[in-house]
Parts: sequence; C-alpha cells; structure tokens
Amino acid sequence: MNFTFGTALDNPSWPLPDFSKGGCLWHGPNLLLQWLEFHYGLAGHKNNNEHLRIEQYRQAIRAFLAKNPPPFFARSFQADQFATAANLLARRDELLLAAWDFSITSGIPERLRCIASIEQVLQASPTELPAGFADRFTIVEKKIALRASAIHKINLVEPLELLPYHWQRLFTNMQEQGVEIIPPPPHDRVPDTDLGRFQAFLAGKVGPQALDHDGTLLLLRGKRDTDLGSYLAALLRRNPTFHPCFLIPDKSRTLDEAFIQEGLPSLGIQPASLARPTLQALKLIPNFLWTPVDPYKIMEFVSLPLKPLETELANRIAQQMAQTPGILGESWQAMLGQYFSELEERAGKDSNLDVREIRQQYRFWFERRRFDVAGSVPKNEVEDIFQYLFIWAKKTLEQKSNNPSLLMLAEQAKQIVDLLQTLPEKELSRLELERIVRTVYEPAPMQLNLREIGSFPYVQQPNALCAPIRELIWWNFTQNEPDYFFSRWYDHERGWLQQLNIPLNSPADQNALLGFQRRHPVWMTQHRLILVIPEVAEGSTMLPHPLLGDLEACFGSLEHITATDENQLLGRYFDLPEKVLIPFRRLGKPAPFLRLNHPEKLTDRAEETFTSLESLLYYPYQWLFRYHIRLRKSSILSIVKDSTLQGNLAHRFFQNLLLIPDLSSWSKAEVDQWIERESERLLHREGAVLLMYGKEAERKRFLKRLKFAAWSLVNLLQNNQWSVAATELGLEGNFGGIQLNARADLVLSREAEQTVLDLKWRGGLRRELMIKNEEDLQLALYAHLLPLSTEKVHTAYFIMENGRLIARDRSAFTDITPISPDVNPIEVRERILKKMETTLHWRLEQIRQGEVEIRCTPTLAGLESHYAQEDLLSLLEMKMEDAPFDDYRTLISLIK
Repeated sequence: MNFTFGTALDNPSWPLPDFSKGGCLWHGPNLLLQWLEFHYGLAGHKNNNEHLRIEQYRQAIRAFLAKNPPPFFARSFQADQFATAANLLARRDELLLAAWDFSITSGIPERLRCIASIEQVLQASPTELPAGFADRFTIVEKKIALRASAIHKINLVEPLELLPYHWQRLFTNMQEQGVEIIPPPPHDRVPDTDLGRFQAFLAGKVGPQALDHDGTLLLLRGKRDTDLGSYLAALLRRNPTFHPCFLIPDKSRTLDEAFIQEGLPSLGIQPASLARPTLQALKLIPNFLWTPVDPYKIMEFVSLPLKPLETELANRIAQQMAQTPGILGESWQAMLGQYFSELEERAGKDSNLDVREIRQQYRFWFERRRFDVAGSVPKNEVEDIFQYLFIWAKKTLEQKSNNPSLLMLAEQAKQIVDLLQTLPEKELSRLELERIVRTVYEPAPMQLNLREIGSFPYVQQPNALCAPIRELIWWNFTQNEPDYFFSRWYDHERGWLQQLNIPLNSPADQNALLGFQRRHPVWMTQHRLILVIPEVAEGSTMLPHPLLGDLEACFGSLEHITATDENQLLGRYFDLPEKVLIPFRRLGKPAPFLRLNHPEKLTDRAEETFTSLESLLYYPYQWLFRYHIRLRKSSILSIVKDSTLQGNLAHRFFQNLLLIPDLSSWSKAEVDQWIERESERLLHREGAVLLMYGKEAERKRFLKRLKFAAWSLVNLLQNNQWSVAATELGLEGNFGGIQLNARADLVLSREAEQTVLDLKWRGGLRRELMIKNEEDLQLALYAHLLPLSTEKVHTAYFIMENGRLIARDRSAFTDITPISPDVNPIEVRERILKKMETTLHWRLEQIRQGEVEIRCTPTLAGLESHYAQEDLLSLLEMKMEDAPFDDYRTLISLIK
C-alpha cells in the first residue's frame, strides 16, 4: 500500500488519478489515522464527540477544584466553564501527542502539575474520557511499535522536518520498520522567466530581480470579487484552450456562481457557513424558555424559511409582533382566533392540513412555561426543546425535504441533548445554556451544485497540490490565513519537558510550516501563475497576501505585470471579453400628473377612512397607490421603531385607564400606582422591547412621561367636570357623497356638551400650527360624524409625550393656553368642512378625467402653471412640501 500524505489532503487535492488505481491513497491526518485504526482493528471511535469530551473534562476539573487550592485557571473557570475546559483539554491533548505520561515528578512546573492532576482524576473516574484525536493517535502509535503495518511507501507533500513532532515521530518509527518515507521532490525552477526568478527568490537562491513581462507571472486586480469573478469567467469562456487549475482558499461560491452565469461547468464547491438559515433555529429556540421574551429573536425564528412552525401561522405572528412586540396580548389572541378559524375551513378542503399538529406546535413554543432571564431554567425543559427540534428535523428530512442542512441540524440538536444528559447540574443559567449551544454549533457544509463534467480542477488549500501543475490561478490572493498564534507554554515549561525528551511544537515551528505552505503553489506552477487580488471580498475590505510583499521585494514595482479591466494587459496572452459600455440614462423627473388611460376602470371604494381621505385631498397619488393598487410596505421586515412603539403603548395605557369607572375621584398617587401595575402586564404582551436588557433607562423614562401625562389628563377632566363617554368610538356617516368610517380616541361628555379628544404621542408644535391655520381636518370631521346627542361639540389634541392639551379656545378646558381664542370654533369648523367637501369633489373630478396629481417639491412650479387659470380659493390650501413618510418616492421618480 502506497500513500501520499499532506496536512491538507483530508480535503480535495490535485492531481486526481485519471482512473482508479489500487494500492494508492491520498490521505491527510484524519484519513490516515482512520486507515491505520482499521488496519489494526481499532476502528469504531466517533469523530464528532468533542462536545462530550469537553463536558467530561469539565467535570474532572470540578472534581479537581473541590479538593485543591485555586489553580492558575480558577478565575477563568468561574467566568466560563466550557471555554476554560475546552482550552485545558486542548493543552492536555497537545501534551499527550508529545508522548508525556502525565507523571508528577520533582521540579514539575505548576501548570503542568495541575494538568497532570486532572488527568489522574480522569483515570480514577468510572466514566472514561471519550477518545479524541490525540488518544487515538497514541493507541495507534503503540500498535505500530509492536507490529509493522501494510504500508510500503509514504510520499510526503511537506518536508518531514516541518511536520508536527508527533507525525515526525510516527513516520520515523515506521521508517525503522521498513516503510519508505519519501520527501517532497526538489522544486524545479522555471528557467529565465519571471515565475522562475520569483521561485528562485523564494528559495533564497537569488536577490532582487528585474521583470521581463513574459506573462508567466501576472496579477489581476479589481474592486470587488464579484466583478473579478465575472471577468475571469468571460475570459475562460473565450479561451477554451486555457484550462488552468484554481486555488480557492475561501469557502465562498463567488467564482463558481460566475462560472455558472457564464455557462461554464460548475466547480461543485461545497461552502460551509454558520449563517445557514436552517441552523439558526439551534441558537434561537432557547429564547422561548425565558421571560421577558426577546421580540427580535422571536421575529428571527418565525421568519426562518424552514422552522418547526406552520408557515402561514409564523407569517401572521411575525406581522403581529412587528406592530406589537410581545405575546399573548388582546390583538395577539384576536389574530390567533382568526387564523385557526380560517385553518379549520381550509382543512375541510385539504386533507394534508393537520390542524391538531399545528395547534400542538403553537402551544409547544408560545404557551410553554417560561423562566426569569436573570435566573435559571430546569435542565429537563432545555432537553425537551432540543429533543423536539431533533425529532422535527429528522421527520422533515425524511418526508418533505432533501436539505442537507437539516441533517446537520438534527445531528447538532442530538449532540446538545447528549451533552445535557451528561451534565450534573439540574438547572442552567442563560449564559451556561448559550455556552452549551456554542460548544456544539458548527458550520453546515452544503453543495448547491454538483461538480460538472469538464469543470476546472481546484483545491482549497495551498498545500493540497501534490504534483507540479502547468497553469494556476490563485483566486482571492488576500490575507485569509488564521490569526497570529502564540505558544500555550512558558519557556521554563518547555525546558522541563525538553529534559524528558518531550518536544512541543513552538510558534517558530508553526511559522516554518506555514511559510512552506504559502510558497508551495508558486513552486508547483510550471508555466503561468495568475494572482487574483480584489479590494473587497464578501463585502469586507481585504488585506494583501503576505507573499505580495515578497513579490515587491523581488521585483520592486509590479505595475507592468498588473492587469485590470482598464489596461487590457491580459490581451497580450488571451482573447479578452468585449467591454460593453452601458450608456448613461438619466432618470425621469417627477411629473405633475399621472395620466390614466382608463380612469373608468377605477371602481368606487365602498368606504373611506380619514387617513385615506386626507391622502386623496392632499396627495392623490398616494391614495391611488395605497388604496386602489394596494401597494403597501410590508410590516414583517422589522419591529416598529421605539417612538412608534411608545406611541402605541401610550394609547393602550390611556385606553385602559379611561375605562375605569371612578376615575374622577382618583389622586395622582393612585394614577401612578395603576400605571406601575398595568405596565407589568401590558409591556410583556405588547411592549417586550422595553423589558430587554439595556432598555431599563428607556423604560423608566417612558413610564415617567406616561405618569405625568396620565395625571395631567385626569386632572384636566376633574377640574373641568368632564366624564368619559367612550374610548375608541366608531364613527360613520356620509360626507360629500362618500361613506366615511372613523374611530375617535376619546369622547367626553358634560351635561349638554361633548368633546372629541385626539390622543397623539408627540408633535405638539405641528398640532398648534394645524389649529392656527384651520387645518385640523380630523377633529372637524370627527365632530361632524359624532352622533348629535348634545348641543355643543368641542375638539382638542392631547399630546401624551408632555401631557399638554391643545385647543382652539378655553370653552372646554379653562386651565390651558388657547391657540386662537378670538375666533368662533363653530364657524371655523363649518369653513373647514366646506373646503374639505369642495376639495373632495375637485379631486374626484380630476381622477374621473384621468389626472392624478403628484405633489412634491420638484412639481410645484408645474402645478402652479397648470392651475393658473383656476380659482382655488374655495379649496383647502395645498401643501408646499413633499409628503411625510412617503413609501412611493421611487415610483414618482423623487429618489434617483
């Protein structure tokens, strides 16, 4: 049996044999260890047991700490037990690979003594530590010392003296038993070329050189990796005889996607990512155990494309939480009742719908017992949710999907359950639970496209090239290597182990191996090497590869071998893609009117609300887009902004407060106490954002403002003898020939008088100007629609943010500052209603003629010119600015 061994050969390597060849294998560390285990009858060890090893080692550390003074890692272990156990276990494995027997002798350094003592705890434990790579390697090494293997020859990709010491030791022992260990062949320099001179420079044979610009060494630079990928794919398609090998160090599919778009065979790259939507469920489901709920995490969960919750139900929950970020509130229950009612109807027509299972899913996640986020959760509760996730993933994989991420999700959920079952703790804090999930959480590889016939050969690690290659393209020639590493050991610890003939790999050893691996692709290339260097890859600014500095040291300026899509340098050697200049196209300017070809097709709406009526009066294009075409911004995208949330919550607080029968006798202290009590219930159901960690200051400020505003309103009602007649009163009636449907926030009564009060969270200055300019259309309309059971109707705004009441005069509230005390409010209201009705008929007539006005700053001049001959004094005064909060700015060409 002949092997080719390299530290990167567990992954794709090159060259692949043209046909099957018996007795020859290309293996990396893990594959070679598995083969040796099988050969010696030691197979059966699991490869994915690291989470159990960490937990077992953590328990051994706890047993060690119970009987010994605080060691060097005591504070770290107190802060994060799993991370500390993982670090110490890695140190233990490194020492085991170095062939230390963990015996405690005189002069042993303190940290080594601690690790040796923990090892003694493990050996005395009735539960054996699951075997990791180091344990398995040690067992195989002992077997080889007793009996020779069936291996005849091992070809090394990296020099033996650069390999980790345990591999050096193993191969030396095998060599003594007759196995031929063949070092990598000497690198044959390409003579008298730029590439050959750079190879000689890297080997230390020559100093700085001059460039010949012979095309054997080229740099391809660009702004973005996506641009370079498209350019490179087009270049390869136009040059079918150019068939290079690719070195693609990152796990991105950017280049593969470019090939597919250009019609080239797919490379079949299998990227691995922690951001797989399916795997996100693993991190999100623990949030269902805690109270207060995190609405952002719940939104992420229900928005996942694949989740253990029925899709339509998840969508409705997302829409609900976007507006009222909490669970189990009144609007939540109304949404839920409507959904299940519709589901029952659909289930009668579709036998595939299992209503019982969907109800069970909902109850499992949203009606479960929750625990204070500052406390702990019983371990069995955690086991239940991950066991549920495991069963769901397996069932979905078998019945409905072939998504390989589901298999990874099921495996990782099962690993978490196994880990939880080994924990001695009965309860877990949130930090401990997150650490457990992070211990198991791994990237999910996914192959979206199979490798196609005729595709280009590629490797993903520099040292995966096992033989010389004619032409190589090094894709994304940037800094993508691991962070700088430091030694785990002090010099005196290394010295003590060295006395026992136990060498440890130092950072210098690791750097030497890394340096060889960096230079390896350059040495393997025989004819042409192209280095592709984007400034930005995967949306991040990239640093140059360390070898770029060597290139500059060798040749100085690289300008004459640097190709871009501008200088056409590659045109000397290849047929370049045609460069197509896209002509500049100026976007249109907003037009004063949108012309309708068939206005008669706009059917009359059954009813209007004040919001839709206001749009029709001032900004008709919004009325057309939103209420006729029904173009509406989705509410599922995000939780409402804090200002909108506080306004919604304030309305709910006031609505509930004003329903209290004996409110007229309450004191300020009673109002404050009620708000405190109500906040404990209402915030959990509709404002959980304010209960999250870090939101305490915002919550206290909000409740403080709310208390002040609530008492201000109650005090105004008490001082002016007003009583609450209705809250959220539905109003309907005919106005200008159309049916109106509205809802008044608050209606007050006092003998033969009534007041319509509109509650607003903020915007006091704007409301003042509206009253002063006779633009308080909403109040006038509500007063008009109010059932006439009284002689006199007043109107006012109440600003909840600062507890201020804004009215035209003092006829309803004596203790306020009036806005326009000298005018007759009834006459003002009649003028407003008359202008509204006239403007309504004018707008409807425009639409019947096929004209929909687009009013914004750029169209003002055109509109003034168009209306120059019309008498507009009887109409409402039109706005001179863009519409606020306009979702249709792009449609009217206002955004370019």
